[in-house]
Amino acid sequence: MGTNIDGDVLTVTGDDGTVHLIPLDAIASWGELLGCDTDMEAVAAIIRVRTNRSDPGVIDPATGRNAWTSAYEQLEHDALVDLNQVRAASLHRAFKANGALAADGRAETRRLLGLDATTIVDSYEADAALAAARALDEPNAGEPVEPSIRLPAGVDATSLETLLAEHAAEIQTAREKFIDAITPPITDRR
Repeated sequence: MGTNIDGDVLTVTGDDGTVHLIPLDAIASWGELLGCDTDMEAVAAIIRVRTNRSDPGVIDPATGRNAWTSAYEQLEHDALVDLNQVRAASLHRAFKANGALAADGRAETRRLLGLDATTIVDSYEADAALAAARALDEPNAGEPVEPSIRLPAGVDATSLETLLAEHAAEIQTAREKFIDAITPPITDRR
């Protein structure tokens, strides 16, 4: 399996000749929407969903909800919380396809796409888990966590990781632009 980045598109060629063209913007947005720990995990998610054709499309034609809606709602909520906009954040909650409140919109999106659940999506929970592990002097504290979505067999993870690291700044810029684009503007109404 070969990997290459030409311009702003990652090309992953499978052992069977299947070619996946993945824009760096897609790696950034999928990573945020699915709560991926690494860019490599986001690439694995993209390949798995494309290969399995597991995106259900529109779930509720009346509202236009699809598998991604709850993840977008969760990102909007989290961005508002980060800005300390508690009132606005309370109005931007993530919902399940049936209309019930979702504890985590990213987890709901992963479920609808047929992906493995992530153990900790919330950055505060991740920081707390790391602090607790360090406080207990656990030997593996701070080491990379095993990704919840694995690359397909035949993908050289080391070369892909190196390639993505070389373009980490571009992916981070795309991630910031994506979050800015979906975050509702806050205006001062004094």
